[in-house]
Amino acid sequence: MSVRFFRQPLLVLSAMLLGFVIACGGPEEAIEQSLRQHVLFFSNFEKGVDALDGEGQPRADFDTANTNHVTSGGNPDGLLQFNAGSGALSYPAKANFPYKASQAWSGSVAFWLDVNTSNFEADYPEPFHIGKRISTEFPWDDAVLFIDFKKSENALRFGCYPDKTQEISDQMVADRVISIPANWKSGQWHHVAITWENFNSGKPDATWSLYLDGEHKGQKGPIAQQVTWNMDDQVMRFNHHKFPGKIDEIAVFSKALTADEIKYLTNPKKPLNKLFYKKGERR
Repeated sequence: MSVRFFRQPLLVLSAMLLGFVIACGGPEEAIEQSLRQHVLFFSNFEKGVDALDGEGQPRADFDTANTNHVTSGGNPDGLLQFNAGSGALSYPAKANFPYKASQAWSGSVAFWLDVNTSNFEADYPEPFHIGKRISTEFPWDDAVLFIDFKKSENALRFGCYPDKTQEISDQMVADRVISIPANWKSGQWHHVAITWENFNSGKPDATWSLYLDGEHKGQKGPIAQQVTWNMDDQVMRFNHHKFPGKIDEIAVFSKALTADEIKYLTNPKKPLNKLFYKKGERR
């Protein structure tokens, strides 16, 4: 059968589909709607350190002596600067983070970082951490999601460890930690995004991914991932351990974002402070 026979109908169908996409606002509007629907928490530091909006409590707890809120120079305005000796920036995780104790849960966290990786004091500076809390302690190897830098390798890492049943082995690190090169310089903002799926599903089907500057850089799984937290006092911690840099536009989502959605966050067409502000819609 001749290819020419199908040419005209295909052209007509393509034109109809294009017209439908345009009429509905295009793919960018669909991405914006999905991001807005699934955002749980957003802190952009334009007016202060407390979150701009969130499903849970927005109040920030931070080291006021060694952490500076800067009103300009971020994306687009406002940022937080962690100085030498600075403690963690913490936000309540309850309702702001998509945890489920007894069923599968997925999610994403995204933010911008600016740091000179050659200036690290610690071997494993950690800009983000959420994990099991025992009083005021946060074990590094027990039911934890983390982003850190490995100083000796100039590497950015995203790792996920389940409830601790044994000591962390080299094989567990290989199975559960994504590591990519990160030779960063001051003044160069980088967008970091992490996604995960099927935690606490009871099956070996959990996966997680790391994105840098809108590009997918690595994935781990499928593997079983059981994480047990008490959300009444759980917190999301930024600058969990000796991260001497800047952070901006922290966003948490209730699903694993798609590659297109993460790409959009690196260059949004609509200001995120408008897209993610939903206080008037909450009950």
